[in-house]
Amino acid sequence: MQTKLITGTVAFTLALAGIALADDFMPPDWRGDPLTVLAEWEFTVDFTPDPLNVPPENLITAGDGTHLLGDAWTHAHVGENVFWEVDPGDPNDGRAYTLDLPGQIDFFLVNWIDEYEFKHIWIQITYGGQGRPVVSGVLGPNPFDNGWVDPTFGVFQFAIEVDPNHRVESWILMPNPDREHVYVDVPPWTWVDQVVIDTISTPEPVAVESRNWSDVKALFD
Repeated sequence: MQTKLITGTVAFTLALAGIALADDFMPPDWRGDPLTVLAEWEFTVDFTPDPLNVPPENLITAGDGTHLLGDAWTHAHVGENVFWEVDPGDPNDGRAYTLDLPGQIDFFLVNWIDEYEFKHIWIQITYGGQGRPVVSGVLGPNPFDNGWVDPTFGVFQFAIEVDPNHRVESWILMPNPDREHVYVDVPPWTWVDQVVIDTISTPEPVAVESRNWSDVKALFD
């Protein structure tokens, strides 16, 4: 599958899209449809006491399937070299950051149990500092035993560089799992203010576009 990197100036893209840039700056057009999941991490609370279980500030599921909870839960696992601090621009907010060593945040999402073949994952990252966080991988369980030995690896579709502080990535998992890991690598001297992840199950591969930004993407294809 061909991979794409799309860039453009903020003034141009905002004028064409007709939206105001916000933390949830580029949601997919299928958000809220059946068999979708939305998880949003803003790091408002210090995760230092329990970095292996950082719940999302916002978790929404929609659809008519059976949601798998059991021993699994949607959370983030903040790895070594990633720390927490109060947002200097907002004392009521927080953010994750690195110093002179790179770090990683593992976002684990629980989805729907369904028979559709494809899982689309849409990741928005709001960040700053000296580096650019990127998704280094998306993993689902082995479809034969639903375990993590010999997992299913996601396929990168494209990335959109909205501006120096906002990035979107689109990935596909096939076969479609009921849960997955999304790994975000954070370079040294970089902070992450928010990560928003949307997922949807579909019976066939579809063009994963944002309703407001599809025309912008087309100009850079």
